[in-house]
Amino acid sequence: MMKRMILSLMCVFTLVLAFSTNAALAASDGYFYTSNRFGYTIKCPQKPIAVMDLSIFSPQEKGDILVFENDGYSLTKYWVVSPDAFTNDTFPDLDNISEQDAKDLFAHLMVERGYESVSLVPINGHNAIYAVTAKNIQVDTNKDGKADQTIEEPGQNIETYLKGNKTNYCIVLSSKKAITQDDINAYQYGLLSFREN
Repeated sequence: MMKRMILSLMCVFTLVLAFSTNAALAASDGYFYTSNRFGYTIKCPQKPIAVMDLSIFSPQEKGDILVFENDGYSLTKYWVVSPDAFTNDTFPDLDNISEQDAKDLFAHLMVERGYESVSLVPINGHNAIYAVTAKNIQVDTNKDGKADQTIEEPGQNIETYLKGNKTNYCIVLSSKKAITQDDINAYQYGLLSFREN
């Protein structure tokens, strides 16, 4: 529990620091990936070793999987950029949401989607939802209404939901191993660089 709280606080601290820093301070290395198919550009930590169609793995979704690490046929570290990821009425107006409504929304998302932390972050002049999936999940194995077992997930995701001018996007960092500080920094710089073409 303490380890999970430390990771959450570390992510939020890094998030506040990164999003309050001028994007020009981003490291000079990296690779700008442009998707002509979906009309966006994003700065990656390196050139992806492969770009895959999200619909291959999830037929009801569309988007790109930008692969950075793999183990044979298994993807171990990648980003997903998915346009049309949610409708305008999925979330309230995040730019004008009250503090209490934001707390209620975060609590709902944490229960519904299994996040361990949810916050609002500014991207391209608008608020976006930034969420970290839980590393440890409490499970009620005997169906008595109380969690009696903890399952540790082998990997973790950071998911960001942002409204664009043309469509709404979900941008995900997914790792089958523990997410490192470098992974978080690269992902956040990627979010700051994200542009619709």
